[in-house]
Amino acid sequence: MGKGLLPDTDELAATAARSLAIGKCDVALVVGARLNWLLHFGEPPKWSKDVKFILVDVCEEEIQLRKPCLGLAGDAKQVLDMINLEIKDDPFCLGKSHPWVEAISKKARDNVSRMEAQLAKDVVPFNFLTPMRIIRDAILGVGSPAPILVSEGANTMDVGRSVLIQTEPRTRLDAGTWGTMGVGLGYCIAAAVASPDRLVVAVEGDSGFGFSAMEVETLVRYQLPVVVIVFNNGGVYGGDRRNPEEVTGPYKHDPAPTSFVPGAAYHVLIEAFGGKGYLVGTPDELKSALAESFSSRKPAVINVTIDPYAGAESGRMQHKN
Repeated sequence: MGKGLLPDTDELAATAARSLAIGKCDVALVVGARLNWLLHFGEPPKWSKDVKFILVDVCEEEIQLRKPCLGLAGDAKQVLDMINLEIKDDPFCLGKSHPWVEAISKKARDNVSRMEAQLAKDVVPFNFLTPMRIIRDAILGVGSPAPILVSEGANTMDVGRSVLIQTEPRTRLDAGTWGTMGVGLGYCIAAAVASPDRLVVAVEGDSGFGFSAMEVETLVRYQLPVVVIVFNNGGVYGGDRRNPEEVTGPYKHDPAPTSFVPGAAYHVLIEAFGGKGYLVGTPDELKSALAESFSSRKPAVINVTIDPYAGAESGRMQHKN
């Protein structure tokens, strides 16, 4: 949720060099974030065994649980104001030419370059990277005020965290720490009401979308400026991946519980209520749908057909499916 406080495009943003930054730092000031599994619990080998944590949290129990070197209980904004006041006469600054800052900056540039090389390819049928790049560029093209990005799903949310760029604070909502599927459309409605001057763009996996898809009726009823983009790869992680023996064997009428009806027409769902639906499968079709829906600022669902084999499965559970 802190993405955008420092724009992802800022030269001092270290998101793309995360492993180096957390693995080699001597001191980590953790503001409002929890040292849970997303931050590897603050433990080796991801972190140095000698790292010192300064933990700022509104919850004193969280500080007591993690036992940092220094715990500061209080509202993040007030605590940071106090820290800034304390160091204003002798501010802490390494400078852009410091070896540590240069090392992180170089690693970030290298990693971004490698990712951009992958994103530059137009892969059809779509993988996850090609449409995500097109969506990223369309969102950046809106300018300021930047759209609020809502994201949920498995591969869709994971890839989106790496590819989609936040340039302004408080413009991202996703399924969060516990991957709470189903929050997407509710987030969209709340974001549109709370920030009526901003476009809201939801980038959803088809399974995540399914949990609250009927809320597209609410979008249409209140004519909210929300564009929902569904990555349709036919299921959770991917479509029907049964091998030939399974397809023709005794369980041929028993598809995996993680696979959905192939070619599901999610875009038709919003059309049933009077909204605009798009079915896309090529870069040009996706670019056209994004341009039209972003411009109109009306409720829309863009159904993006993804290769059912494009996704990777978390937990390697396929043999149980």
